[in-house]
Amino acid sequence: MSPPSSYFDYPEPVEAPVTNKEVTMYRPVPLNNPTLSGLPLTIFSKIVSSFGPVANYLWHNAGFGALRHIDVLQPYQTRYEPVVIPRSPESPVSDGISIFSGTLDRTFYTSADYIAAYTSGRTTPTDVAFYLLNLIKHPPHSLAFVDVREDLTLEAATQSTIRYANGTPNGPLDGVPYVVKDEVDVHGYKTTCGSARIFANGEGETSWTVKKLQQTGAVNIGIVNMHELGSDITNNNPVKGTPRNPYNTSYYTGGSSGGSAYAVGSGLVPFAVAADGGGSVRIPASWCGVYGIKTSHGRISSRPSVSSTPGNGVVGPIAATLQDLALVYRVMSEPDPHEPSSAAFPIPRAPLASIVAPPRKLLGIWKPWFNDAPESITSLCNAAVDRLVTNAGYELIELPTIPYLNEGRLAHAISIMTEMGVFTTADVSPYNAANKIFLSIGLQTSALDFALANKMRNLLMSHFAALWQKYPGMIIVTPTSPVPSIEILEEHLAVGVSDMNTSLKTIRHVFLANFIGTPSLTVGVGYAKENGIPIGLMGLAEWGKEEDLFGWGKDVDEGLTSSSRRRRGEIWVDVLGGAGGPK
Repeated sequence: MSPPSSYFDYPEPVEAPVTNKEVTMYRPVPLNNPTLSGLPLTIFSKIVSSFGPVANYLWHNAGFGALRHIDVLQPYQTRYEPVVIPRSPESPVSDGISIFSGTLDRTFYTSADYIAAYTSGRTTPTDVAFYLLNLIKHPPHSLAFVDVREDLTLEAATQSTIRYANGTPNGPLDGVPYVVKDEVDVHGYKTTCGSARIFANGEGETSWTVKKLQQTGAVNIGIVNMHELGSDITNNNPVKGTPRNPYNTSYYTGGSSGGSAYAVGSGLVPFAVAADGGGSVRIPASWCGVYGIKTSHGRISSRPSVSSTPGNGVVGPIAATLQDLALVYRVMSEPDPHEPSSAAFPIPRAPLASIVAPPRKLLGIWKPWFNDAPESITSLCNAAVDRLVTNAGYELIELPTIPYLNEGRLAHAISIMTEMGVFTTADVSPYNAANKIFLSIGLQTSALDFALANKMRNLLMSHFAALWQKYPGMIIVTPTSPVPSIEILEEHLAVGVSDMNTSLKTIRHVFLANFIGTPSLTVGVGYAKENGIPIGLMGLAEWGKEEDLFGWGKDVDEGLTSSSRRRRGEIWVDVLGGAGGPK
C-alpha cells in the first residue's frame, strides 16, 4: 500500500508485523512503582537524584528495557516527531452558516454571548475585566492563577471597549476573556512551567498562537497553573498551589493543564490556551466537564515558546462549548510562516464556519482496550457509542486488535521522560520532590533505548496509517480516562506525591494520540456515580482531521440523554450576570 498523495510525510501504510501472539492481546501493564508522599518522598527524592544507580534501578524496574527484545523494530527508521501534513483543506473554508446557528447548549456562556452583551451595551469588556480581576484575587480562583498583570488586562479590555463604542469590533472574539497555560510565552508575563524556575522573564516575544488571539481583540486575564513541568496528571503543585475540581472540590482538576480547565469549567472564561504531551488537555477537560482537543502534531505554532516535550507535546484549546473549541482552534491554527511544520499546514476553516458531520460516519473500537476501565465509566461511554450508531448513522468497526499497544505506551513514557530530562539540562535541583524522581529516572535512558522508542513510534504510525487506508475517515473511540479524577489528600499538598501507578493507569487511553501525532477530542457523556466528576468519551482521528472530530463531537452532544446532559459544578461563576446587570 502506497502513502496517499494528499499528505506530506505520510507513514508507509503497513500493518505491524506480528511474530508473537501476545502482542495482539491486551494485557494491563504491571504496576509496581512505589507511592510516596511527605517526608519519605523528600528523603527518597534526594537519594534518587544524588545516586545514579538508584535511578537506574528504578528505570529498569519500570520495564523500560523491554524494547530491546522486540526484534520487529529493527527495520524501522526512528521517527522523533510525528508530523504528518495534509496538502489541502479537507473541507470548504466557509459554508456561509455561522457556527453559533441552531440549538446551542446554554449551560455555559459562549463567546457569542459575550459579543451580544457588548453589542447591546449590557456590559463592556472593561466591566468584565474588572469583575474577573477582582474575583481571581481570592480563593478558590486564586489557586488557578500564577501571574496576573492588571495593567495589561485592563489596557486590552479598554481598547476593546473603545472599538465597541465606535462600532468597529475586531470579530467573534473581541473582548472575550481567556487565560493562558504557564508554558506558553506571553510578553509581559513570566513563564515558569509551574515551577520555581523562570524560563522566560516576560521581555521576549508573545507566542504565535496567543498573538493570533490578541489580534482578534480577545482579553487575556492571566497565566494559569499547571502541574510542574507538565510531568503528571493531577495538577498537584506544592510550588504554585493546587486548584480544586469545580464539580467536586475534594478532587483534582487533572493535569497538566489543570489551571486552564479550572478557569473554563468554573465559568471564569469561555476558553483557554493549554498544551498536551500525554493527555494534558483531554484529561483535565474531561474531569472539569468541558471540551479539549489535542491537535495534530506541528499544527499549532507556539514559537518562540520552548517545548519540554517536542516529540509528543502540542498546544491546543480547552473550551466550555464545542462551538468555541472549534472557533478558537481555527484562530490558533493559522499557519506560522516562521515555523516550518505549522507553515506547511493548510489554512484552517473560517472561524465562524459551521460544524458539520464527518463525510464518513465510521467508528473504530478495540473492545479490550475500550473496556479497560470501571463499569461506571464504560457503561456511559458504551451508551454514547450505541446512540451514535442507532440515532446518528455511524457504522461500528470492531477492530480485531491493536498490536504493540502496551509496548507503545512504554515507548511514549521513555520518549516524554527523556525529553523532559533534556529540557532541564540534567539539573533536577530546582524542582519538587516528585519531579526529582521522575526526571532522574528519565535521564537514565540510553541513546539506544531512546532510538528504539522512536522506532516503535514509526511502527505504530505505519499501522494506523494502514487502518485509515482500509477504513477511510474512521474515528477510533475510547473513554478519555479510566479514572474519574483522584481524591486530594491534604498531606500531599505541601510536598507533593509520587504515584506512577495511578498516573500510568490514567493515561492508558490518551497517550496514543501524542505518540503518533494524531488529533484527539474529548466530549462529556455523563457523570461518575461515586463523586459526580464528569466522564469523557474520546475520539482519535487521522492526521489533520480535527474538523471531523468537531462534527463527531456535535453528534455525541446531540445524542445525550437527560441524565447525561451537561450541568454546572459546585464552583461556577456567572460572569455576564455579575459584570453585566441591566444598564
